[in-house]
Amino acid sequence: MLALASVARVPDHDAPAFPLPLFVRRLFSLSGVVPLGVFLVLHAVTNFRAVRGEPAFLATVRLYERIPALPLVEAVFVFAPLVFHATLGLWAVSARRPLHETSPYSGGVRVAMRATGVLLGLFLAMHLSELRFRVPGVRPSGGELLTVLASDLSATSHGVPWRGIAYLVGTGCATFHLSVGLWGFFATTNAGSRARERAWAAYCLAALGGVLWLTFANVVVLHATGARLFGAPEPWTSPAETIEREPCPAASMGP
Repeated sequence: MLALASVARVPDHDAPAFPLPLFVRRLFSLSGVVPLGVFLVLHAVTNFRAVRGEPAFLATVRLYERIPALPLVEAVFVFAPLVFHATLGLWAVSARRPLHETSPYSGGVRVAMRATGVLLGLFLAMHLSELRFRVPGVRPSGGELLTVLASDLSATSHGVPWRGIAYLVGTGCATFHLSVGLWGFFATTNAGSRARERAWAAYCLAALGGVLWLTFANVVVLHATGARLFGAPEPWTSPAETIEREPCPAASMGP
């Protein structure tokens, strides 16, 4: 990603670009980086709280649940833009035609962006179907999310935690696609027309992507193994273990 700092706008010679209006191309870029950025940052904050312990995670989920008309907000400002971005992006990939006459990326980075975009779409479909839309019309609680994550990510086949590996790869694709997409959008503006500004943007966004991915990787490893890559040393307790330790209200009452 750091190599982006020295890349000038390179014509995409794969095929003629789609004759799309400038505002559509801008909308395509924004519909990817803005909702994906919000989606990843909120997930990173929530997952960071999960590393601090189950009570902290559940408290964060309850804060989200208090947002007025949360399902509508998600549908309008996150899911709809991502569907638009994914649909137009897959259309361009399948037709092997770029959306821009010129690209701020080198040929290898363009290929990586297309590949991570496709893999990210598959990962989000898997992730959302398992958690957010596991039961149609029902929003899972914080405890249910923890239970499903612990069960799915710790499951193994032939001794290999395939689902956990899929989450590591999927979150890596997401953070790469976001960071490079943000750099590409910046590089096509007047503020990013000079090499020095593009270099600083590349360094900052590379650091942002690395921090986000390490946060997700820490939580994936936590759910898969019960151990953290880094963070608080307190032992992780599952929702079931917490319920077992809590005294029964009837038993705690006096005669």
